[in-house]
Amino acid sequence: MPNLSRRTIDDPATEAARLLARLSIMLLFIISQVAPILARQTIYILLPIGAALLLLSASLAPDSRRLGQIIALALKPTTLAALFFVGWTGLSLAWTPFGSGPAERFGKSAATLALVAAACALLPARTKTSNLNLLPIGTAAAAGALLAVALLAHPLAPPADLDSDPLQRAGLGLALVLWPALGALALRGRWISAGVVAAAAVAACALARSPAALPALIVGALVLALSFGKARRVSRLLALLAATAILVAPLAAILSAYALPEHPPAALEPLLVWGHILIGDGPRALLGHGFGAAIYGVLGHYLDQETPRSLVFQVWFDLGAIGALALAAVAARAFIIAGRTRPVLAPFLLAGLATGLAISMLGPAGEQLWWLTLAGLDAIAFALVMKGQFRNRRPYVQPNWAVGRIVGR
Repeated sequence: MPNLSRRTIDDPATEAARLLARLSIMLLFIISQVAPILARQTIYILLPIGAALLLLSASLAPDSRRLGQIIALALKPTTLAALFFVGWTGLSLAWTPFGSGPAERFGKSAATLALVAAACALLPARTKTSNLNLLPIGTAAAAGALLAVALLAHPLAPPADLDSDPLQRAGLGLALVLWPALGALALRGRWISAGVVAAAAVAACALARSPAALPALIVGALVLALSFGKARRVSRLLALLAATAILVAPLAAILSAYALPEHPPAALEPLLVWGHILIGDGPRALLGHGFGAAIYGVLGHYLDQETPRSLVFQVWFDLGAIGALALAAVAARAFIIAGRTRPVLAPFLLAGLATGLAISMLGPAGEQLWWLTLAGLDAIAFALVMKGQFRNRRPYVQPNWAVGRIVGR
């Protein structure tokens, strides 16, 4: 009598869905990290393709519980604050002074955010270990490729402009995705591998000379060290600090306008310029000048060329105090949620959020669409790790367990 396989035959649609999900994760976290080092425009192509593969995967193996989970997620305070922020940004187009340019920019940004939200929602409910391993593999490959290319690209030459240098942009992306990748290794107890990947990534960011990458990584490392064993307490403190930094930044700018001399040090000149803008704005600071006003104002020479290029300045100038309150709420809630995850994972997620916030506040990456795309990829990495299967080893089953169950009936 022929032996029958003990394994049940899987549904072909389910197997196809798993394969597509694996391909999308490979595309998002291996190819999307390595390809932009050589061709900077590839990130705009790979993210939509990865999201489309996840959508196709979800359609092949529909889950009746997924819709309820998405609705529950959409009603959470963090999501509502983010939706309000996006809605207020769109509404501000009604009073922006720069015509169709900001509207086109808002459309691209909103489409990117929608793709990221869809990818996060359509990820498998539980990330398999084989899929989870693709994240640190891609990060290690990106660090190695960036190191090699940076060494071959005349490291002693003067740095190019951030917007046109794929190495600097790849370094900032690597600084973002490093932390969830380390968290994925920590979940598996691969601490030596985590140390090697971290060292390679820091060296790659240094050689790529990405602006603000190393200071932001230092901030992330400090948060990581402080968070072990007390992630929830530190997350509440970080939430308060992030919201305070966003909301109090204009006050520091106004004070600098009165306290600093007319020709301050170069590092403080953007703060002085912002202070003079706020003093001249008056009540306009409540609503802002409309989305895109900061970027197009500098490009059109309506604003001083020393105007700050950080995300916080853009939000205050474009969206006013209302937009800044929404951003502060989103940032604070993100830290709180990260602090509530599994204790071994939470410190890495908090470090990643702190790194991203530091880069955005230091500028100038925060004003660019490619930065939003990289941050979106990082958000998908966070979701992938948070859905990870945390079991470190297979459960032990006695060899005669199944036979004993059958005989005992």
